[in-house]
Amino acid sequence: MNAYITDLNQIESWFFKLAEKQPFFLPIKTEGINYRFEKLNDVRENNEQSFPELLSYKPTLLPPGKNIFPDGEILFSYYKDEQGHYQFTQGSNIESQIISGIRACDLKGIHLMDAVFSDGIKDIHYLQRREKTHIIAFNCMTPCDEHCFCEAAGSLDFQTGADIFITPLVEENKFLLEAQSSIGIELIKTLTASECLNPVELKEQALSSRPAPFGRQFVEPIEQVSKIIHQYDADKVYQQYAERCFSCGTCNLVCPTCYCFETKDEFELGNDLSQGRGTKSRHWDACLNPGFAEVAGGHNFRADPAARQRHRVRRKFDYLPQRFEQTFCTGCGRCGRQCTTDIDIFDIVNDVCSSVSETVAQELDK
Repeated sequence: MNAYITDLNQIESWFFKLAEKQPFFLPIKTEGINYRFEKLNDVRENNEQSFPELLSYKPTLLPPGKNIFPDGEILFSYYKDEQGHYQFTQGSNIESQIISGIRACDLKGIHLMDAVFSDGIKDIHYLQRREKTHIIAFNCMTPCDEHCFCEAAGSLDFQTGADIFITPLVEENKFLLEAQSSIGIELIKTLTASECLNPVELKEQALSSRPAPFGRQFVEPIEQVSKIIHQYDADKVYQQYAERCFSCGTCNLVCPTCYCFETKDEFELGNDLSQGRGTKSRHWDACLNPGFAEVAGGHNFRADPAARQRHRVRRKFDYLPQRFEQTFCTGCGRCGRQCTTDIDIFDIVNDVCSSVSETVAQELDK
């Protein structure tokens, strides 16, 4: 059995012990009101937060999956040797890391990115970093804020991909830890904890204390939502939101399941044309940006902001779910939380579903 009971003090000591051996990330309050996944040792050095505050989760500005898929990553570097041959080296030195404090919505986001980057020609840069990333995830007992809709999106109880999964128990200051992989079993060996003989019972008691419903709810079940998004264009709804959209792409950049990128080449000439070196790097891109779908010759397949809004929604609830058989919105709420004009994919989806219901009702009246 790989289930254990421990308390907050022991978890704190354990986390700092793990952080001595490799980079260890937790949701940490940074500038202003923002939270980011930062190195735990930086907190100890700055002494700005107590450990209980680190476990009291606040949604981070960026999802933890960005630690596995970083912006500006060098894919490879190259140079021309004395014989005139190009020599290539994979760009980044990938080291082992632990990301802790991940909630179910972001855990599902990482799981979906694993599927995307493993599909077809495998992305070795992402997959090598993913292989060296160990995850300690936490169960959510209450909605993190008014923006979350993880239950509606089917993410609330997601556990796949976590090496260790932690559930706060009904008994105060007690936590259930479940090792879900061989890595998790090794990590937990350094923790002072008691073996748990009844993990299923304790977990059920803890989950029964959750509020119901948990966070915001769609007007239709998630399965029906995908069918509606697929079948109906709802152009008026997308146009309504596009009218106040700045097309800045922030919603894409903070999303745990957006993975579009562009590449950039930098080249340095040597003393003569026979020498030189360079790098190729990739940088996050966003389908809400006006030029995202522009091709050579200046034609833009989605020049209209409403078309970009529709594309974004359909990527999450139609196109990618058809390919991977899973909804690509995790209900984390980041897009609505970070949007300057309060555009929220949750509201768009509900309005599309409601408009379709009205359309169907009108057709029946005829």
